[in-house]
Amino acid sequence: MRTTLIFLATVLLTWPIFSQEEAAYSAFAKANQAYTNENYEIAIAGYEQVLNTGLHSADVYFNLANAHYKLNQVGPAIYNYEKALELDPENEDIKSNLAFANRMKIDAIESLPQDNLSGSLQDTIKSLSVDEWAYFSVIAALFTILFIVLYIYAGTTSKKRLFFILFILIGILFLSTAAAAFYSSEYLDKKQFAIVYIEEFTTRNEPKNSAGTSFVIHEGTKVEVLEEFNDWAHIQLANGSKAWMPLEDLKKL
Repeated sequence: MRTTLIFLATVLLTWPIFSQEEAAYSAFAKANQAYTNENYEIAIAGYEQVLNTGLHSADVYFNLANAHYKLNQVGPAIYNYEKALELDPENEDIKSNLAFANRMKIDAIESLPQDNLSGSLQDTIKSLSVDEWAYFSVIAALFTILFIVLYIYAGTTSKKRLFFILFILIGILFLSTAAAAFYSSEYLDKKQFAIVYIEEFTTRNEPKNSAGTSFVIHEGTKVEVLEEFNDWAHIQLANGSKAWMPLEDLKKL
């Protein structure tokens, strides 16, 4: 009887999860069919239904972005390609389609110049998530401890020399991966980016409509949100330019 009760309780607890996943898969399949039939608005509604279940994936965001792209909706297309890329940063199809979508936007903003070493280092760090860097750091730490123990108990000078060299090398790897995890957590992951969702807006020098104007920004432009104040966002462009615009005209990534 007790086993039966436990089984029934497990079924009751997990049933909503299974039902939710089943509904998401069904909506995803219907959305894909609508996309194939070029019913892009119906496809968009279907993909958004999947996301509303709480089940997110790079495929859903990618397909949703493609549907928006087909309708020339530059802001939503770029936003969803960016979301897909967050979940699958090495996917070349997503990168390629995002590049096409970026050509649709009006603003062509050049990034601030970076020295090659700094740019390559940031690209390397961004290639993995904080959790992945932390995972590799833990593995490296365990091997570091292992080589210390092997060095201590090594019976010959040649073995001690070998384990000491391996300890140094793996120790450097441990420090590097730990530093990458820390940098990613403290600096990269804490940056808040957003996509402009209004067709055109003249930004302000202060967070109010009566303030002096700064520069004109258009739909699809990616900005960094530096701070928020009274429903306004202090934004920064890739070229370093800063201004204020309403939060409602942005969609945060």
